[in-house]
This record gives sequence, structure tokens and C-alpha cells, in this order.
Amino acid sequence: MSNALVTAIDSMQNDLRQMETLSQNMVNVATPGYRRALPPAPAFERALAAAQPQVATSAQSAVAARSAATAVDLTHGAVKPTGRAWDLAIDGDGYFELATPDGLAYTRAGDFALDARGRLVSLAGYPVQGTQGDIVLDGPTASVGRDGRITQDGREVAQIRIVRFAAPNALQRSASGALQPAPSAVAEVDPRAQLLTGQLEASNVAPMREMVAMLQTTRHFESAQKLYQGYDDMLGSAIQKLGQF
Repeated sequence: MSNALVTAIDSMQNDLRQMETLSQNMVNVATPGYRRALPPAPAFERALAAAQPQVATSAQSAVAARSAATAVDLTHGAVKPTGRAWDLAIDGDGYFELATPDGLAYTRAGDFALDARGRLVSLAGYPVQGTQGDIVLDGPTASVGRDGRITQDGREVAQIRIVRFAAPNALQRSASGALQPAPSAVAEVDPRAQLLTGQLEASNVAPMREMVAMLQTTRHFESAQKLYQGYDDMLGSAIQKLGQF
């Protein structure tokens, strides 16, 4: 197949993947703690990185990260007050640790609640992890300090485990919707972590940015489609003329 046709097809497929990513971001614009999914790297950037494997640059590393379907933008979202007792936001870096069917996962979404067993759980029902495992409370009345310590009746009953990663860019979105680190990444307790009670961190998705990207992607797809159609028509015409000889 002609290089022009291959390039056009690859470009259109990349645009379709990008539209899926942008649509996912728009759907989660109001999801607390959601981290914006990064669109895949353009085809020409991936080709450049592949053509120069001996040059290890930060730009090529970024291309590799963006080529992964689960790559995420880890910048913080705005923190908004809610007044709900179990809504928690992390002041600074760090992540809440959750026990999910896929193993330990991490999130910035602190919209927690107590389940029927008294466990502190995420909106999806995954137990929030403390320094001693699942956090189980005796009744709904408790207070959470800025250091994550939970007290009931004047005594400390648990401490929320907040962790950080030496290479946070290794985090990828899991099937549960939370973030999971690469196998080599290690979660470390963040001793400087501070919590804000009665507040939630919002999604870091900027709707206008995603809408502009959607419009650009649509126009790029249409251009690649015209290139494909034009080249295909030219080949068809050339084959027809050859057949007349």
C-alpha cells in the first residue's frame, strides 16, 4: 500500500482514539478527583520517536507515555467546600489508597462514606486504607484531623493512609476507574500530607480545552479523509488508463 494511504489511515485511526479520550474527559468533567486522560501522541511524533531510539530525550518519553491508552494528566483540580463530614481533600501531593478487586489503587477523590459494616469506603464501595488496613468505625460520629487521624469519643481509632510516588507519572487508570502504579513503582507514606475536611477536589478537566481539541481533531480527520479519497481516486484513474493500453 502507498505510504500516503498508510499515513492517512494511521492519522484517521489516531484521530478516532483521540476523540474517544476527549469524550471520556467530557463525561467526567464533574467527577470529583478525576484525572484528565491524555490524548494519544500524533502519528508523526510516534514515528519520530521510533526512528531515533538511540536518543533518549524527555520529549520522546512524553510521546511514549501519551501513546498508552491509560496515560493521565496528574495536575491538581480545584478544591471546593461541600460541608459533608466525610468529604476529604488532600492539601498538596499524595493519594488515598483503596482496596479494589484489581489490588491496591489510588485516587484523589475523597467523597467517602460509611457502609453498613462501618467501613470508610469510596463512592464505588472500595474500602479506604488506613495505616492498619481497612478503616472500621463504631458509629457515624467521628472527626478527622488534618494529619488524617480519626478520633471517636476522644480516642484515636484509625489514621488514613496517604501515599506518594517517586515517579507519579507511572500511574495509569485501572478498570476500577482509580489509578494504579506501574509494577516497579513503590507507594510511600507521605508524612507531610494534610487533609481538608468538608471539601472535595474537582476534576482537572477544562471543558473549553476539550471542546477546542474536539473541533481540531474533527477538522484533522476530515483533512486526512480527503487526502485518502483524493489519492485513492488518482490511483483508480491511473489503473483505468493503464488498462486501456
